[in-house]
Amino acid sequence: MPTVEFFYDVVSPFSYLASTQIEAIAADCGAELVWRPFFLGGLMKAVGNQPPANLPARAPYLFKDLQRWAAYYGVPYRFPSRFPMMTLTAQRALVSLPEDERAGPTHALFHAYWVDDRDINDKAVLTDILGEELVARTADPAVKQALLDATSEAEQRGAFGAPTFYVGKEMFFGNDRLPFLEQELRRLA
Repeated sequence: MPTVEFFYDVVSPFSYLASTQIEAIAADCGAELVWRPFFLGGLMKAVGNQPPANLPARAPYLFKDLQRWAAYYGVPYRFPSRFPMMTLTAQRALVSLPEDERAGPTHALFHAYWVDDRDINDKAVLTDILGEELVARTADPAVKQALLDATSEAEQRGAFGAPTFYVGKEMFFGNDRLPFLEQELRRLA
């Protein structure tokens, strides 16, 4: 059974869009899906990248492209009023969970930010979405280190943004590479 690792940060609109499709792709290809939260801001700083929304020549196209992808997938989407959002606490909460328990909370955070325009940097909002116990874990030094380690691993494996997918050593960057990812999974199945 092939495995696909999904490196993401809930601040990434294309990670949100990919998250609406990746489970079905993995299931259809008989692949195991591993949710790999990391801190996109830390990765971008480490590799010298910047968000496409910060590039004046690219931003207008980006906003149209996001609407097109959401319509194509038939998923709800609204660009948030607060962007970019600091997701350090949210990502710590996700990385603190066992891998097989990350999907539900990840979807809840994506929906809260990319559909409901909620301030997921606000601890009260995070507590409402994830629960008090999970949010409390984010202060644990081991959880903080786990997020640093996940971000460092993404960098060491060649990631420069999100979403980034790995099938073995093969990397696929971006929501628009899902067809190539699916092709690779079918080849390995």
